[in-house]
Amino acid sequence: MGAMIHIHNGDSTLLIAKRSGIPGEHIAFREAMIAGPVASKPDQETRARFLSDAYGHNLLKTRTELLEQEQALTDAAKHDEIVLWFEHDLFCLVHFVYLLQRFSRHNVSVVWCPTPLATKEDEELATLYESRAAATPAMMKGAATAWRAYSSADPTSLNGVITGNSEAPFFREGMTLHASRFPSMRNGLGFVWNRILTLVEQGAGDLASLFNRFDDDPQRLGFGDAELLRELRTMARAAVPLITLTEAQEGGPPKALIALTPAAGNVISGSVDYLALVDPDYWLGGAHITRESIWRWDEQLRKVQSSRPRVS
Repeated sequence: MGAMIHIHNGDSTLLIAKRSGIPGEHIAFREAMIAGPVASKPDQETRARFLSDAYGHNLLKTRTELLEQEQALTDAAKHDEIVLWFEHDLFCLVHFVYLLQRFSRHNVSVVWCPTPLATKEDEELATLYESRAAATPAMMKGAATAWRAYSSADPTSLNGVITGNSEAPFFREGMTLHASRFPSMRNGLGFVWNRILTLVEQGAGDLASLFNRFDDDPQRLGFGDAELLRELRTMARAAVPLITLTEAQEGGPPKALIALTPAAGNVISGSVDYLALVDPDYWLGGAHITRESIWRWDEQLRKVQSSRPRVS
């Protein structure tokens, strides 16, 4: 097939890149591997079912899109050069390491940008293209190690990445942020839910204000409003809900009102371990958090370890 192909993390950057005249074929990687079950070689049917359930998408349409994307990635390997366009947040990083390890035997170059690519002007994107860098063997090795840890059923393998001396420190930083999403030793909630509860307690009582304050500047998690809303719905529908969520039914951007439940205060303070109140059933990468399989993030030791609910 020859020539060059660009893989963008979403459609916005793809459209700008095409408009700016950057040569080659352009495709968008449409996934959300930051959420739901992720195997080392992702199972398309499992992913389709999760994505359709989690985000309210049509299952048949989602399944077809994933199969088409899989074929596009297979075809991409036939090109002379594969250019990956990604950002520094965790949402992007998970896709970045997946694609780097997938194309480890091919000629890959990288546009790895600390700020959102979709906000760039045509000229800025063209400059980034001209300054793209070849993925080094060390980067490929680091990506493979990070992906194995992320997709492993045993998340303690993340600890080796967190303490490693990778020549690509953003793999270490990203996997540390991912590890912090596991239930904490303090109250059984991961970083994301603790962040949400703290902001709602501080007055972020609707989706718009919560979204504007949720991620740091620069973004670290890279959640869109759909991903944040998915987390909120999970919190509100839990056996012991920590928030109430009232969603507007009108069209347009999602809108919702958020409030803390009486149970939230004790969990926020750490006087109650949330895992002692519920039977957890969710995925973080390849790790399935259940009553029988609980891992926690120890912020002091900076490691993931097997654990049980704390008796409050």
